Amino acid sequence: MSKVVPAEWMAADRPGVPGGTVPGLIARHAAERPDTIAVRQWDVRLTYRELLGLASRLAETLRDNGVGPESRVGVCVGRHPSLLVALLGTLLSGGAYVPLDPDLPPVRLTEIAADAGVTCVVADDAGRAIFAGTGLALIDLPRERAEPFACPVLADNAAYVIYTSGSTGRPKGVVVSHANIAAFMTSIHDRGRIRLGDHALAITSIAFDVSVLELLVALMVGASIQLAAESDRADPARLRRFMVEHEVTWADLPPALLPLLSPGELPLLRSIVTGAEAPGPEQVARWTADGRRLMNGYGPTETTVAVAGFPASGEWTTPIPIGRPMLNHRLYVVDENFALVPQGVPGELLIGGPGVTRGYLDRPGLTAALFVPDPFGDEPGARLYRSGDLVSWGVDGELRFHGRVDRQVKVRGQRVELGEIESVLRGHPDITHAVVAAVPVRDDVTLAAFVTPADAPDAAALREYLSERLPAVMVPSRFQRLDVLPLNSSDKVDLATLVAGLTVDEEAVVDIPGVPRELAVLWSEVLGAPARSAADDFFVHGGHSLGAMRLVAAIRFELRRDVAVEDVFAARTLGAFAERVARADEVSGVDVETGHPPALSAAQRRLWFLDQLAPDAAAYNIALAQRLRGPLDTGTLARALTEVVTRHDVLRWRVPHEGGRPYAVIDPPAEVPMPLDDLSGLAAGERDRVMRERLRTEATGRFDLATGHLLRARLLRLAEDDHVLAITAHHAVFDGWSERVLYADLAAAYAGKTRESATAATFADYVAWREERESRRGKNDLAWWTEHLAGAPTVLDLPRDHPRPAEQSYAGAFAGTELSAATDAAIRALAAELGATPSTVVLAAFGDLLRRIAGRAEVVIGAPVADRRHAAFADLIGFFVDIVPLRLGSTDQRTFAEVVVACRNELFDALAHPDAPLERVVDALALPRDASRGALVQVLFNVFNFAQSTLELPGIEARMVPAGLPGSPFDLTTYLVERDGRMRFEVVYNPDLYTAPRIDALLAALVYVLDAAVAHPRRALGEITPPNLDTLRAGLVEPQPVPLSDLPADVVPPSTDTEHVVAAAWSAVLGKPAVGVTQNFFDLGGTSMDLVSVAEQLPGRPRVVDLFRYPTVRALARFLDGDTDSSGLTKAAQRGAARRERARRRTATRRTGLPSQEGRG
Repeated sequence: MSKVVPAEWMAADRPGVPGGTVPGLIARHAAERPDTIAVRQWDVRLTYRELLGLASRLAETLRDNGVGPESRVGVCVGRHPSLLVALLGTLLSGGAYVPLDPDLPPVRLTEIAADAGVTCVVADDAGRAIFAGTGLALIDLPRERAEPFACPVLADNAAYVIYTSGSTGRPKGVVVSHANIAAFMTSIHDRGRIRLGDHALAITSIAFDVSVLELLVALMVGASIQLAAESDRADPARLRRFMVEHEVTWADLPPALLPLLSPGELPLLRSIVTGAEAPGPEQVARWTADGRRLMNGYGPTETTVAVAGFPASGEWTTPIPIGRPMLNHRLYVVDENFALVPQGVPGELLIGGPGVTRGYLDRPGLTAALFVPDPFGDEPGARLYRSGDLVSWGVDGELRFHGRVDRQVKVRGQRVELGEIESVLRGHPDITHAVVAAVPVRDDVTLAAFVTPADAPDAAALREYLSERLPAVMVPSRFQRLDVLPLNSSDKVDLATLVAGLTVDEEAVVDIPGVPRELAVLWSEVLGAPARSAADDFFVHGGHSLGAMRLVAAIRFELRRDVAVEDVFAARTLGAFAERVARADEVSGVDVETGHPPALSAAQRRLWFLDQLAPDAAAYNIALAQRLRGPLDTGTLARALTEVVTRHDVLRWRVPHEGGRPYAVIDPPAEVPMPLDDLSGLAAGERDRVMRERLRTEATGRFDLATGHLLRARLLRLAEDDHVLAITAHHAVFDGWSERVLYADLAAAYAGKTRESATAATFADYVAWREERESRRGKNDLAWWTEHLAGAPTVLDLPRDHPRPAEQSYAGAFAGTELSAATDAAIRALAAELGATPSTVVLAAFGDLLRRIAGRAEVVIGAPVADRRHAAFADLIGFFVDIVPLRLGSTDQRTFAEVVVACRNELFDALAHPDAPLERVVDALALPRDASRGALVQVLFNVFNFAQSTLELPGIEARMVPAGLPGSPFDLTTYLVERDGRMRFEVVYNPDLYTAPRIDALLAALVYVLDAAVAHPRRALGEITPPNLDTLRAGLVEPQPVPLSDLPADVVPPSTDTEHVVAAAWSAVLGKPAVGVTQNFFDLGGTSMDLVSVAEQLPGRPRVVDLFRYPTVRALARFLDGDTDSSGLTKAAQRGAARRERARRRTATRRTGLPSQEGRG
């Protein structure tokens, strides 16, 4: 039985709420806080005093031009702080402003100005160009201030007249009073949490009423407006930078923007209002996970911006409600007879309260029809506005939105009357009939127009025609020409048939020559229809500016290419845009200053320190080999390599150190040796064996960072026209992307093409650029990482086949397998469905498999990230890579699709905080150091999804051949490699830990999980168990439990001569006057780099790795004395470190509320 809706659900009355006028409330803040910033746009600022003074001068000018109460003044000013001067000046004069956004079509603006009967227009240069010749008085913006004066306006006077779409084809102006705005201010202050001192973001066009909240209400409560320019608000990356630099604390963000921004990048943003359409449940969970407020607001223009709100948070599986009435508003849900409907029954929403406006300007009939007497209240003359929205009351007392009663729809968050578009179309001389329909596309709608006759103008011509008369949001993305419009049984146009005809042949995205499939999929997802050819025009096929923003954000996150919204507009077709994406770098940045002296990046310093720990290891070598068949000129090739090394000075760097601190030195250009080993005289089998052995020797030969020559080459001659070129570089000056640059430059030099002798920017310029970014953003990024990783397990010790060596051995072995074509296709399909990359799907499966093998709730896996965020670095050789630690967790009850989405979001957040290098994150977490494994990251997941590089020499057939394996820097590295359109796994692992059968079993389990999970992504993970999971969980050597005993950390003074020497070295390096023999070096603030300085001060120059193994004075002293019992002290010291690590994580658990991992291993 249906339940009656309680009266308290329908009203939120609070008597005695103060009112006032907009200028009066703003003037109060100007008097109390005159020097507070009222509006800012980058370096342009106006204080409340300056704003009020300039507005007062403008008001004087307007009054001299006859403006007073109830006069209407056009405001045609762009997105600049002077816009606030124009609005406030108009209100101070007593007039009502009519917003005329200069970005709208001039025809529409002049029509609005004429309909509103404006007496004059306040205009900047763009506005003057639009209204020149109209006969209207054009008022310039003031350059000088005037003393404030009493505003001749009452609360019931009009404040603004704003135009909305009209069903008859004629826009209608809504008249809003000062009292309406004051009431809304009180409501949103109560529900939307905009406060005195907030930095309020302003991104909405003045043509839409949300701008009243962002501009006027923000000033009325004493906030500081952060006014985004058009270029800032149109591009998510620029908007993010704007919000960070302007320290935005409050914002109204449309739902479509929420997935394009990262909560972690905006820590100061404490309160968000959204609306127009409901935000997705996933975005609600994402934005409120850290406790910030998000309100889903609802309200028609006719009732002053918003009348209902819902404080959304947590996990939702159903659409987000629009909430309950705001302060002093009343919401009634009625049937066609105006009778209240019970809970759960949809009906039309009627709205009452102080936000209900006068009605429509000079439209008494329409006003009477939609603003009706209130049959439910007892206030004389009270009216209700008929919203035309279908809603229902839920059992929780919250309103749910169900759609429209009439043909009004929301497109990109803006209200559109389909009838107005049809009316304008019918005005075309070659159109007989026209019908417009709203077609759902994922989380938005797109407009489709159906016109007769069949030989009517084409889509491009109709688009141009409408664009001259309507806002872009009202221009349909699809057009279909017909002989006749189909009718249904009621002799009405059969919209269902028309819409079905649009989608009947929409199939999977096809392969398009010259367009990467990943890009075509993203393009298709944004447009809601599959791409068909490289000639597809983004805007003709349904694109718009917001769609362009979505596409750009998807490419930046998914494909990691630096494109801008402008690129979509400039390269409208898929083929042209694909070319731009192919040329783009990985991220955007500011201009790069050049000419910096050499300096080491944080990542290079990390590799240098690892080299000090294991000076005989070659795990950080990068070995390349190309087989070259054809008439090779070996002398020209050698000279070409010398030219490349001359061009890229980072290849001439060396890294000596002094006082335990490394620094970079550039050696002058010199000939690069390329020894030639002639194997052509050997028998075929012996020749191949020797070739493999030479390649292995090249790959594993260590570099001395201090003496330089960090790239070497060797040429093997197999026959007169058959050679193998082996090039080996140290990772400190070379990365995976550098291979492409090296081969391109080597080919150009070999062919004699003229190149600059040096690159415009250098790796040293990158280091300076990176350091500058870290100085500005590194602190915030580091804070995010330490908070994000608080309580995470910092050791991933999988079951092993051998005891872990006391020192990391860096030994390496290789295994691999390929995915089936069916699984490969299913991975790509699921990725497209979930808005992720195929590699994210694979990483989700890999992370969850390791979680289950380790018996943990979550694991930390490293992922390399290329830091070529600026185009200046696209063609540089160097080490542009850092490792981000990804915190991946799940439960057996979650579905695989949910885990993929969580993994995608983790990647997004990690990539949004690139300015805290891994070593600084490790130091900030104060993790215990262990010479037997890497800190924080022991397992790596790497993606090689770019085309394999080859050395393209004239007359030479080149192909890659396997080079030797230098070693394994981690316990386990899984590479997802895409070759010839198929994904495969290549695993590099440490054979001192794992046997080949165990790694083969791991790969088999991963393939099994992927096969099952992508086939049934909505199944619980607990239902997808690889048959060999128990085998993988049971190693011959299980992870060692950590004893709970510990040594005391009291300051026990040194007693032996060696203890005194060690303690003195520690004191000198750490700046501590007294060091206890049982205190841990890292607990005292020591870093990895400090250990090198300590080693240099100790007799005999012990290995740095030994200082890692013996991190207390007593343990190290006994080791130096040759005491065989030092191992016991080492274990005790390590137990102490483990205890402190548990304490750190327990503290983090209390701080974050995350479950502790203790006892889950």
